[in-house]
Amino acid sequence: MLRSMYSAVSGLAANQTRMDVIGNNIANVNTVGFKTSTAFIESAFDQSGRLPTTSRPVGISIGLGAQVSGTVKQFTQGAFQRTDVATDLAIQGDGFFVVNTAEDGTGTNYVTRAGNFIRDKDGYLRTQEGQYLMGDAAEARSDGTVGYPTTVLKVEMEVGGLEVVSFGFGKDGAINVTKADGSTEEVGVVTIQRFSSNNGLQHIGGNLYLPTDAASTDNTGSFYAGGYGGAGNIQSGALELSNVDLAKEFSDMIITQRGFDANAKTITTSDEMLQTITQLKR
Repeated sequence: MLRSMYSAVSGLAANQTRMDVIGNNIANVNTVGFKTSTAFIESAFDQSGRLPTTSRPVGISIGLGAQVSGTVKQFTQGAFQRTDVATDLAIQGDGFFVVNTAEDGTGTNYVTRAGNFIRDKDGYLRTQEGQYLMGDAAEARSDGTVGYPTTVLKVEMEVGGLEVVSFGFGKDGAINVTKADGSTEEVGVVTIQRFSSNNGLQHIGGNLYLPTDAASTDNTGSFYAGGYGGAGNIQSGALELSNVDLAKEFSDMIITQRGFDANAKTITTSDEMLQTITQLKR
């Protein structure tokens, strides 16, 4: 009975962790660019009383509970919301925006799917938390590949001595400005970073991910202009919403609650069996 109690306790802890993940998903249902997570539960290990042999092919093995094997993020596409704000960007397809913590681009690079950028007083394109959007100052190469992003993207108030009256983003991420004389000029291109395994990214909060060796062999991934090399197209004037499916989350919540209740019942029943044993001498 004690073994069943400990197994049930591990089941309570595993289902509680799963409920924590579900609660976080629901809390971020309206978070721009949020990606839902799923907690997977597996059996912990077995205690073997007898191993299978050729003469006795059925062994004796008793499981000793459950544990959470991992929490996997689902990087499926979220729905788009039209905003008509020029600095709101969404990636239709695979890849991430690259942002940096320093104004000169020498800080730490993070990646994000949240494209709710702002243009500050100096013309820099920044996240809501203050990181700087990174890209390439030159036009995208013919094959769409671009180098490691070292340029902090900026839309100047003047270009070539002429006032910038408007600007926009192409599907490839090119930033085109329209000057006072009606002429246009490309002033940079947004870099999209792709990884071999998105689940190898370390989520540090604030919709930011830190590249790790588990995401790509060299911890950098590959860099492209929008629509090239498997990278998604960039849509200006729109935001990618959370990919949380509330119907699924509520269904998982019910299943998790039932699993938690069942493990609690196991503890209660084991306690009753222990009580019966202690009363045998009476």
